[in-house]
Amino acid sequence: MPPTRYEATVKFKILTVVGAIALVAGVVFAVQVRTSGSYHPYRGPSATPGTPAARHVPTRRIALNTTPADYPRLKELGFDLVDAQPGDAALARVPAGMRAMLWVGNFTCDDFSLSFDAFAAAVRRYGHDPRVYGWYLSDEPNPGECPKVLGEIRRRADLIRAEAPGQVAFVSLTDWPMGDATPAKLHVDVVGLDPYPCQGGTSPRAGCDLGAIDRMVRLADQAGIPRASVAPVLQTFGQGCTDGDKQYWMPTGAQFRALLERWDRLVPDPPLEIAYSWGHQARYACPTLSDAADLQSILKERNTRRR
Repeated sequence: MPPTRYEATVKFKILTVVGAIALVAGVVFAVQVRTSGSYHPYRGPSATPGTPAARHVPTRRIALNTTPADYPRLKELGFDLVDAQPGDAALARVPAGMRAMLWVGNFTCDDFSLSFDAFAAAVRRYGHDPRVYGWYLSDEPNPGECPKVLGEIRRRADLIRAEAPGQVAFVSLTDWPMGDATPAKLHVDVVGLDPYPCQGGTSPRAGCDLGAIDRMVRLADQAGIPRASVAPVLQTFGQGCTDGDKQYWMPTGAQFRALLERWDRLVPDPPLEIAYSWGHQARYACPTLSDAADLQSILKERNTRRR
């Protein structure tokens, strides 16, 4: 079976180091280097603290790589969104009090999961459905290698604005240059940022590279992405029991709290917060949040307190 979009995300970020470094060569501050054999933590400037939103809107919370069987537990933990694909059967499984983020996107330069005509039909069918929170349009689009993908994202985001008022257009970005992938240029509402700071081996070390979060937020700042549009992607996976890549460890409880504190300082009151990953991915994510009772407890406290 081919890897899911999330498996591909982790794999791609590990295997395309040289290209990623070349693409960010013009950035004025240091970058972390990811290779199969070494990891160099970020030593550049910290990001400036964020400013709380003038008008508080409750943060939506989602854990990725889930199935309908997981939804009741996720609801107990205070998550209020689920990931799903558009369809009557999928939406029928969304519990009361939760809404769906619908995956209709592509990964980097790959084809979109739905043709534009099929996407348009889905938006017109579910654009006023109260069970739908928004549309996941792209996972780590790579403007350096496929600039045309940005126009296709914008085309789809424009249709959401026209046919699905009140629903969110979402993309997730990585640490490639972001200047052409801002909300203003893509016409999206929310942009995910996905640094995974607990990297450099599969066994927990003394600390995670929290500077990786600062670095990616600085990249977004330099590109002109408003902090109010940023969705933190929280690392809730390791690779201690994968049968492939072995670059990340599951944060300990103390490390995860430190990770949350850093995000809270830089992006207070985000519109969306994402935990990656809930479910296992044989080669790229194991263990995950579904295995981590301590992280689940931390997130339950966080999710239910910050409504």
